[in-house]
Amino acid sequence: MTVLLVTFFGLLLLGIPVAAVMGISSVAYLMTRGADLLTVPQRMFAGADNFTLMAIPLYIFAGEIMNRCGITRRIFNFASEIVGFLPGGLALVNVLASTLFAGISGSTSADVASLGVMEIAGMTEAGYSRSYATAITCASATIGSIIPPSILMVLYSSITGISCGKLFVAGVIPGLMISLSQMIFCYCKAKRDPERCDGNYRTTFSGKRLLDSAKDAVPALIMPGIIIGGTLSGVFTATEAGAVAGLYGILIGAFYYREFHIRELYETLRSTAFTVGQSSLIFAATSVFSYCIAILKIPNQMSIWITGLTTNVYLILFLMILAMMLIGCFMDTTPAAIIMVPIFQPLAAALGFDPIHFGIVMVMTFIFGGITPPVGATLFIASSVGDVPLSVLVKDMGPLILLFFVVMMMVAYCPPLSTALPALVS
Repeated sequence: MTVLLVTFFGLLLLGIPVAAVMGISSVAYLMTRGADLLTVPQRMFAGADNFTLMAIPLYIFAGEIMNRCGITRRIFNFASEIVGFLPGGLALVNVLASTLFAGISGSTSADVASLGVMEIAGMTEAGYSRSYATAITCASATIGSIIPPSILMVLYSSITGISCGKLFVAGVIPGLMISLSQMIFCYCKAKRDPERCDGNYRTTFSGKRLLDSAKDAVPALIMPGIIIGGTLSGVFTATEAGAVAGLYGILIGAFYYREFHIRELYETLRSTAFTVGQSSLIFAATSVFSYCIAILKIPNQMSIWITGLTTNVYLILFLMILAMMLIGCFMDTTPAAIIMVPIFQPLAAALGFDPIHFGIVMVMTFIFGGITPPVGATLFIASSVGDVPLSVLVKDMGPLILLFFVVMMMVAYCPPLSTALPALVS
């Protein structure tokens, strides 16, 4: 265990890519045991060769298509007509647009990268502080991995075998809670500090414009309903739902919006392949690392250690959340989830926690790690997109990080918030 963990954290602190860190530390451990190293490529292949994980490239492909056919702009316009006339209008639009886009992208990073440029530029031109605009964009992007479809939920489902459709439904209420809390924050902030947080531009409400923008955006917003409805009804699996979403995106992009052309298909496929290639390497390396963890019985030892500290299940839940938050601060959400789920999910099951509820708690905890320093991946992306120094961005992110933590604790200690909807659709 010492060889595995020291090598792992040592290389991680040196800034070595996560996939390489897991691969090297696993090989180092297996060599000390005198194990046959042919196990490494076998486990790597098995880790990437997973039917459920095929949903990830399909959802990324669907999101890429939606971006290229102007969906981002239409969602932003629709959100602007709904809340743009209120105090802190563009900040509210930012959060609402991210909430609507969450049903398409399934990814925090995709939300920041696609909507971020438009939102930050629009808010800055309207007189909002650039750092505040970037902070709101970073915080609202977290909704993308909670409201279905969610790539993190697909990962959790593939590791645990729990219904991906039920996980999708379970994320709706927590995602809306995050969205509502951020919108209330933006409204109050605009009232208290209008110079930095309200700007000098606000739309006027128009029923006609609202209907026109809704008509333009609704075809895209139907996609989450197709994914969730088809998955829960048994018409198709979560993986097949990704393929259906991609086909639907091509159809509305080419024939309804008429902004997606065949020549763009190559660029879409290329961009998707680049993103998926990075993820697949992590999945493969993590499979070897998880194999080493299983040999060492780290989940059992972790369970013994935690239960040795206390027998209070609520305190144990908090300790698990704290451990996942710390890991999330130093690793990207995907590898963090793949490593930590096999360790903590069996412990949670032994303590009697509902697997759907604990899955949502894990997803939210890893997302939380992505927006907290020192190595929060979402923070770095937002800092780059908004051209704001990380130290400045973190100051404006403080209250928003606290808000997310409060909602996360509410979901963790009030299971019906994540289990009520799945129970209704069972």
